[in-house]
Amino acid sequence: MIYIGLCALFWKFVADDAYIVGRYAQNAAAGNGLVYNLGEQVSALTSPLHGLLESALAVIGFDPVDSYRIIAPLLVLAGWLVALRQTGIRATALVLFTALSLFSPFLALWTVGGLETPLLVCLSTMLVARLVLIKRANHVSGREFMVLGLLAALMFLTRYDSVLVTVPVLLAILIVEYRRPSIWAGAAFSLALASSWLLFAQLYYGDIFPTSYYIKLAIGGRAPIDSLSALLNFGLLSGLFLIVLFVRPTATDKRLPLSKAIMRGATFSVILFLLYASRASGQHMMFGYRLFVPYLMGAALVLSLTVINPRPALSALFVGWQAAMVAVVTFIGVNPAPLTRLPGLDRAYAEYEFLTPSDFRDWMVMIKDDAAEIAAHWASQELDARPSIYLRSGGMGYHLPDFYVFETLVSYRHGCGLQVADSIAASHYLQQLGFSLTGNMVQDLGRARPDIADDAELLFATTLDWDGPRVTGYLFGSEPTPLDLSAKLDAGCTSP
Repeated sequence: MIYIGLCALFWKFVADDAYIVGRYAQNAAAGNGLVYNLGEQVSALTSPLHGLLESALAVIGFDPVDSYRIIAPLLVLAGWLVALRQTGIRATALVLFTALSLFSPFLALWTVGGLETPLLVCLSTMLVARLVLIKRANHVSGREFMVLGLLAALMFLTRYDSVLVTVPVLLAILIVEYRRPSIWAGAAFSLALASSWLLFAQLYYGDIFPTSYYIKLAIGGRAPIDSLSALLNFGLLSGLFLIVLFVRPTATDKRLPLSKAIMRGATFSVILFLLYASRASGQHMMFGYRLFVPYLMGAALVLSLTVINPRPALSALFVGWQAAMVAVVTFIGVNPAPLTRLPGLDRAYAEYEFLTPSDFRDWMVMIKDDAAEIAAHWASQELDARPSIYLRSGGMGYHLPDFYVFETLVSYRHGCGLQVADSIAASHYLQQLGFSLTGNMVQDLGRARPDIADDAELLFATTLDWDGPRVTGYLFGSEPTPLDLSAKLDAGCTSP
């Protein structure tokens, strides 16, 4: 009940990118394909499984974003219950496990945030629980390895980078059990399931990777110090650094080769993930420790099981700590980073550090209201053209299903790159997002257009308190310059 209460507390928080996925789902349900803009087979989906699940919800008549957010807590609880049932964790260890995982405000926040996190939490926790059982028994059946392969493949379809966590452990088991045909059958099944999406993506979109992969290569990511800071701050704020001090791992019997292999594989997985996190966890949209949250419950399970005779006082300490963190996230910001006050880490940037869930609610309300006003404004123009809009917040396109949208993620093409200036020139409406890191770029380029006055005021202007007052508004031009983007990612674009 505490976890459900936390989800209700943070229900006001939803990420803008959740509505990008929602627009893909809407179009798929309408029979237009898994696309953002009609006729353009371009993938901005970092989580194929998330997109497919929301499409299924839309097909049966539900709002894909809201319905997914409603079932998301059930996914997380399913993982928690499977861990309880399979590992038999009880008493104080169970309280400790629950306090470290379900009571975490970061887990609750991203459960209802509308992205793939709860899916990955569920799958990764089930995988860890199954591995705990196999390690204890020092035996894996063909069926059990098939289940491991299924979970690993679904994790890959949820986030590609989950292979850093799953592959080393599965390879370690395969090396020990390689003489058994049933193990190879499980491995083949896992590869086939994961490869099915890659084959579809290559044939349908023209590329196996989403556009975000190439955009980060094109514009570069944030400084490595930002990710190192995120890694250290999460270790502190999640309580994992503290609980490690109480862990007393037991020695593995040399006569148990499978158990040893799982330990070696898990160690390698942790090292790989930490190296990756030291460069990826501080990137855009990874605020609120989103990269780490999917694996928090699995880590909490393993650590709680390795604390010898945990005392009630230890569990009470972590319950109190999580209560304090809930207050911080609710009233101070969703991405607290106290270690950035230390020498060396003071150069690190923590995205949205002082923005609360209520601030995100205000943002989502604003773009929904703006979309309604823009749709009404377009109807009053009586122009014989398909309306188009340039967005800095791609989720707004969810509320403008009849508009063609130019936006960084969905407008990137290999043959012409980002095309920001041309996209602005090609749109009827231009979103000047007040808190965008690009500053006044959109309105400056828009007012340079011949069909927009150089002193044109922003339409539907709204001021939000977003680390200070920030004005968001829109420019309108009736005669945009056409920009034809290719139907697939692997081609280019043309403008007369």
